[in-house]
Amino acid sequence: MQKPRATVEQVTWRAIAFAAGSIATVGVRKAAAALWRAERHEDPPTQAAARGVAWRDALVWAVSVGVGAAIARVVAERGAAVAWNAATGVAPPIAQ
Repeated sequence: MQKPRATVEQVTWRAIAFAAGSIATVGVRKAAAALWRAERHEDPPTQAAARGVAWRDALVWAVSVGVGAAIARVVAERGAAVAWNAATGVAPPIAQ
C-alpha cells in the first residue's frame, strides 16, 4: 500500500517545528556552556571519552544539556504551534 503524500501545509509545519526545535536546542547548549564556564572556570566536557574528563562531569554535562534541550524543544514547538494557529486560524497539521 502506498503512503499518502504530505500536503504543503504538513511540509511547511514540519520545517517550522524543526527550525524552532533546532534553534532552541542550540540556544540551550550555548547557555549551558556559558553557565558551566562561569561556575567552573573551564570548558564543559563536550568529549566525554577524553582522558581528563571525570565521570561525574561527563554525566552532569550530558544530563543537563539533554534535559534542557528536550524541554526547550517542547516549549519552542508549542510556541510555534500557537503562532501557526494565530496566523492561519487552524491548528498545525501534525504529521501522523
